[in-house]
Amino acid sequence: MNNNITVEPFQIETTCTAGAVVTRLTAATGVTHHDNITCGEQTLMANYVYNSRSYKTVYTLMDADGAVINSYEEEDGILPTLFTSPAGEAFVSVVPYHPDKELEISIPVFNREQTEMPKGNRPFTGKFINVVKDAAVFYDNDQWPSAKPDKMLTIVFKDGVIKKKNNIKIAPPAHNKVYIADNEIHLLKKVDEMWVHRQINEKGEEIKRRELDLGRHYAREIVTCSFEGTSCLLAADENGLLALLLVDTAGAAVSQELFNLGDPVFNTWPAACIGPHTSAIRFNTEFGNGWMVLRDHQLVELFYSKGVQGYKNLLSGEVISIPTDGKLILSGLNKTRENALAVIIYPKSDKSKEQKTLFIINRTITTNGNG
Repeated sequence: MNNNITVEPFQIETTCTAGAVVTRLTAATGVTHHDNITCGEQTLMANYVYNSRSYKTVYTLMDADGAVINSYEEEDGILPTLFTSPAGEAFVSVVPYHPDKELEISIPVFNREQTEMPKGNRPFTGKFINVVKDAAVFYDNDQWPSAKPDKMLTIVFKDGVIKKKNNIKIAPPAHNKVYIADNEIHLLKKVDEMWVHRQINEKGEEIKRRELDLGRHYAREIVTCSFEGTSCLLAADENGLLALLLVDTAGAAVSQELFNLGDPVFNTWPAACIGPHTSAIRFNTEFGNGWMVLRDHQLVELFYSKGVQGYKNLLSGEVISIPTDGKLILSGLNKTRENALAVIIYPKSDKSKEQKTLFIINRTITTNGNG
């Protein structure tokens, strides 16, 4: 296969503050953010960049200081899902252009000279979670109530090359929250009044199971999960009171209040590990969105877009200004360097093709939460 060609689709502006770097990417006609992952200590984004007739998939690599290294135009497809190999190399699953078929291929993002065009498979609609041993693991849990089982895809590597793909149906209960770390796959799901915590292997086989009584609390996200140590879950009540649920090895849970946001939380996204014992979680409410950073079961940062032109740290009062009017959409977050993150934002537009700007915040988290 040919390597992707280098392109320059954006006008780039960078603003530095005491606690963050804000990079503005502006396309001539339009841009929409599609996916992002950690790539070494950098951020790799997959965006659709529009022209007057159509659009192209473009990968943009940005360092932890907000500098754009390069952008590359994908020649072989659309609907990109980025992931990393067990060796940490960047890969992507895309659907090549074809008038009659919609099949997905998985290929390296860079250095394709030694890669032959693979056979296509039915597209997998799940999200990349993490790597386990010699496989990249994806998980699909239907967001709408249904009787469909959860599905897991493992892309198995050998000597840095994709060897095979395994599609696996997960035994009930369905609609699990997923956590992968230290080569372990954990699932969590509420069933009646209890929560079922399972550990499965990369074949989908159950290894361990227990039931947890979290009382009146609802676990929105898994921060950490373990049978051998303390599990940490994020909860939020109907008034926006954020709390951690700390579950010991015997299954006993203790609630630890974090912060009263004052607004009901609508959605949260899976925690991203950004350093030792440190995780970041995105959220939104009726009035805005933001992210929180947890370290050693403590809240060290809580940025929220409500009431400011950008994001305000509700713990310190620090504001990261975003030079645009109107509502901001937070569409991605990933680790860069150790204890550092990138947050991808765009101004809301009624039509995606009219959206021309992406903002990327790069920030390092220190012990006391001041970047």
